[in-house]
Amino acid sequence: MQSATLETWLGRATCRLSANSAAQVRSEIQEHYESARDEALNGGASPTEADRIALSSLGDASTAGRQYRKVLLTAAEERILRETMWEARAVCSRLRWLFPVAALTLCSAAWFFIAGQNYLALALVLMAAGMSLLLAGSRLPINSPARAQVFRGARWGWLAAVVLLAVWPDPLKQSWLLVAVAWPIVWVEWTLFSVRRKLAVDQWPRPLYF
Repeated sequence: MQSATLETWLGRATCRLSANSAAQVRSEIQEHYESARDEALNGGASPTEADRIALSSLGDASTAGRQYRKVLLTAAEERILRETMWEARAVCSRLRWLFPVAALTLCSAAWFFIAGQNYLALALVLMAAGMSLLLAGSRLPINSPARAQVFRGARWGWLAAVVLLAVWPDPLKQSWLLVAVAWPIVWVEWTLFSVRRKLAVDQWPRPLYF
């Protein structure tokens, strides 16, 4: 009965946490529980009463879970971080092709500007800018929070330009498309912001700087 009751509390408290975060919580709570139970037994409580006192000392599981999710990685955050790291490795393996492709893209953009195809030319310029950001991220020493903020500011500006181009020339009339395009980007960026806040800087994998 004891373990089942404690397991129920742990299940509620670790809901939505990543596997590593849940394991950390379980280890800490188990230690706290056993300490509180031993103290109650030493105070003359029966085993059943000691179990109840120890469980009560843990507080409300749902409240504890909300607090844990503020400081520990959730399963969704860990998944986004894992996908971001996978994408970074995939891109890095192809970076040697980006410089000539970016140069060719800019040349094509210039040709379309001359031909009067301004929208297509602007799209190509943004494409070349995105490739340039990838090259800059792999070459520049972006290894501090301050430098990372500058780089992310440039990347967010580029993302905003891409989203606006997608709904141009009338973003207000295509507000549904604006939301559809922007929402996934905003959600991922917010999730990565939350991960940065929870991890110490020396624990950041390189993709978090970007």
